[in-house]
Amino acid sequence: MKRIAIAFLVFLLCVSVAGAKSSETAIDAVSSGSNGDIGILSVGYTITQGQTNWHGYPLYTSTNSMTIDLNWGDRSDSLKLYVYDPNDNLVGVYYDSADGRINGRTLVTIYNSNGLQQGTWSLAVYGYSVAGTEDYSI
Repeated sequence: MKRIAIAFLVFLLCVSVAGAKSSETAIDAVSSGSNGDIGILSVGYTITQGQTNWHGYPLYTSTNSMTIDLNWGDRSDSLKLYVYDPNDNLVGVYYDSADGRINGRTLVTIYNSNGLQQGTWSLAVYGYSVAGTEDYSI
């Protein structure tokens, strides 16, 4: 009976791995915040010229700011980041130079002194100028 249970668990694990999106490559790290919340720091993805990948950013605690770190590390390629609030209102469009440097990374902090809207924010990563395929994390 134990062998059947173990075989079934191995089968479930294999099906879960095989069912992952093709653009998702790995979870880099998990962090426990100061309030005890656990979150994924970054997940690896790929993108090509003209492609748009959508990502959800859940915000379910009261806060005045959130930081979004889009990192691809290749200055010869350019990605564009669109940020939408939970009501699908466009908050901003950000390029590599949004943080004052062209370094293959867009580091943006969204701030509202009255507090950010809770819910799932949408992040659209667009392959603005990409030669081949570019890896990135967000």
